[in-house]
Amino acid sequence: AAVELRDAYRGLDGAVLTDAERAAVADFYSREFTPAIDARLGAQSPEGAFLPKTRAGWYLHHRYIAAGVRPYIGSGELVAAADASGYGRALARLRPQLGEIIRRLGFDNVLLTDPETLEVFFSYRASTVLGTSLADGPYAATHLAAAVRALSRSQDVDAYRLSDFEFYRPSMGAPRAFVSTPVFQGNRLVAVLSLRLPLESIEKALYGTRDGKPGGLGRTDETYLIGPDLTMRTDSRFIREDAQAFVATLRRSPLTAGTVDAVERLGTTVLTVPVDHEGARAALGGESGVIETEDYRGQPVFAAYGPIDLDSLRWGVLAEVDQAEALQPLAAYARRALAAAAALALLASLLAVWLAGRIARPIEQLVQGARRISAGDLDTPVPLAAAPEFRALGEAFNDMVGNLRSSRGRMQEQVRETERLLSSLLPGPGAAQVREGRQDEPQAFADVTVAFVNLIGIDAPAGGGEAEGASLTLLSDIVAAFDEAAEEHGVEKVRTIGSSYLAASGLSVERPDHTARMVAFAREVVRIVRRFNAERGLAIVAEIGINAGPVTGGLVGRRRFIYDLWGDTVRLARGIESDGRTSIQVTRAVRDRVRDEVAFGPAFRAMVRGMGEVELWPVQDEPAATPGRVGG
Repeated sequence: AAVELRDAYRGLDGAVLTDAERAAVADFYSREFTPAIDARLGAQSPEGAFLPKTRAGWYLHHRYIAAGVRPYIGSGELVAAADASGYGRALARLRPQLGEIIRRLGFDNVLLTDPETLEVFFSYRASTVLGTSLADGPYAATHLAAAVRALSRSQDVDAYRLSDFEFYRPSMGAPRAFVSTPVFQGNRLVAVLSLRLPLESIEKALYGTRDGKPGGLGRTDETYLIGPDLTMRTDSRFIREDAQAFVATLRRSPLTAGTVDAVERLGTTVLTVPVDHEGARAALGGESGVIETEDYRGQPVFAAYGPIDLDSLRWGVLAEVDQAEALQPLAAYARRALAAAAALALLASLLAVWLAGRIARPIEQLVQGARRISAGDLDTPVPLAAAPEFRALGEAFNDMVGNLRSSRGRMQEQVRETERLLSSLLPGPGAAQVREGRQDEPQAFADVTVAFVNLIGIDAPAGGGEAEGASLTLLSDIVAAFDEAAEEHGVEKVRTIGSSYLAASGLSVERPDHTARMVAFAREVVRIVRRFNAERGLAIVAEIGINAGPVTGGLVGRRRFIYDLWGDTVRLARGIESDGRTSIQVTRAVRDRVRDEVAFGPAFRAMVRGMGEVELWPVQDEPAATPGRVGG
């Protein structure tokens, strides 16, 4: 979708608007958008500050913003009905699919930005950021623009940036935060995706329900987030319950009149209400704890605080309750306890001392110890009573606990050792099958790159003896070197049989570049073989065949099993042979995926055992990168 929408957007560079159409866009900004933003944020924007700067931007703002849903609120529908351009056709085809994904994931809007021009070429909602540049456009100074600019040069498919909340003008100044990540097609960066964080879902997790009403909370306790500037990042529960009463409370608080006016005008505490006390500063410093303090309303509270680390951004989380409400149950309990104690003081004291000293206390300690054992706590011994009978019982109980603790430690060590052994013997899917008891269930993998390495000239001579032992040692050393190379390149060893080595990439972990990783591994195998030949005076030949496609994997055997792969993809890679020289030969499926990264020799046709005649490409040697390094 990103590639199609981006190309369609670039096709709008030649779009030409009439004077009347440009005037309609300018009229929208001068009469509606700019006055509304200035009134909401209490600012004065320069004339024409939000106008687009490119032909594509003017075109989209005329078709989708100025002629869109009125009044503009920054979250209307982006409808392509009035747009007959290639962009409109692409939008009409792709937007329903994207909308279903966005709704299912619980996000409100998604933006796509061209990493080369930093122009926003798609917005699921009708937003004024569409068609503007995050490099030098009207929103280039936003946190979102900074995150997108940082990711526009990324080469990491797993990279992401979180942009903190800000008064986001395309949403009429509402607080907005985004999480952005690069979009790759193969190894080419085609877009930067930005999703608006759902503030409502965050608040629901903090205080129970989406509408801000107490969800398991008391009358005065609340939980909220704060940012590095010591202002709120979520709305107070009190403004959701009764905004008018909340503003009246703030008028009586230590907050300034300007702050309270901003809360009343914007209808939110996000980025407007400061929270500056010891607990807030400690949370932003990475500490956790509980303090007595005064909150932003000027009320004495108990506050629990702690940090929330999000990539390079840290927020603080505060949970507070008014001291009056927190201490009320304690005062009531104290009054009831005092009345009961006054009525039964003498009898209760005598009975408690006698029973606790003679019977109740030792038995209760044993009962509590048994409960701790049933809960898995084997580290706390039972206190020994003074009475000989209970003391002996307590010693026996503690000895039993010690034996259980030792047995559990040995069992846990055996489990860890078994897990390590399983992971070293089988690839990830095979280990998972054994661990979950699914040995008889083969697994189908849609796209995996496999390499079959056949070593020639390493077999022991007939007769056994010392020569055979040396050959086995050599094979073990080479396989160990192959294993290290596989781990370095993100490739998994499937199995070894004699002097052959089967490896796969994209098996346990889905990798978009698994084919390129396998070719790099094969080149490393060539370097390893040549290094062994040079160092030990050998003439080992490595025949390496690489293929990519669907495979089936599973465990073979019952008690003593191995993990194996089968299918035409594996069969073709295994059947590739060379003419007696160390070489890497790949199929068309591999060559088409890495042709921009790897140099190949001319194609040739060869007979492959069990597969007939196929077209193959040899991988050309790499030049030596540094002096002394054995070339590929």
